[in-house]
Amino acid sequence: MTSEQRIIYITGRGGDAGKGLGAYLKTIDPHRIGLSVNSIFLSLPFDQQISTIHDLLHRFDGPNTSIIANSYGAYLLTSSLIDKPAIASQVLLLSPLLGLTLEEEEQMFYSRPPNQRSWSEALEQGRMNKPSYLEVCAGESDGGACSPTVVMQFSELIKADQVQLIPEQGHQLTSTVVQLVVGLFLAQAG
Repeated sequence: MTSEQRIIYITGRGGDAGKGLGAYLKTIDPHRIGLSVNSIFLSLPFDQQISTIHDLLHRFDGPNTSIIANSYGAYLLTSSLIDKPAIASQVLLLSPLLGLTLEEEEQMFYSRPPNQRSWSEALEQGRMNKPSYLEVCAGESDGGACSPTVVMQFSELIKADQVQLIPEQGHQLTSTVVQLVVGLFLAQAG
């Protein structure tokens, strides 16, 4: 990673950009920008959440910017790409929440994020613009928020550059796996 590169990190629901992956990214880029999708952020209307992320992209987008978005943060990021110009940044979606999910196998899991129908329609209609580089990484055993089937459908529709389904990993990827995936992503972005 060169000194001109910038990292933006968007957490999952309830996340703190100063802890966990956010703290790790700060060791790589002391000027890393973090957006915590915490209770304060989630109290904003959905349109304002998307507007906040869109403004962040508008201010810092560029070929030297790497964006890492986790779980619900990935849903918000992809929502901000609908009907907007394509961004020049490289993007890594970790265990992304991708629209409506219903899993009944071992335990009932249901997820219906805000604006899900419009999100799905935009993806299917090609109105969700792919960043200059898009990588999607999820656990192969994620049976809920980010099932492998949904990951592959999303990746095919948006034409992701790389898709990784990590064996023996669920929705919460281990920190070792995350650091490896993030390290490889940042190395290719640099």
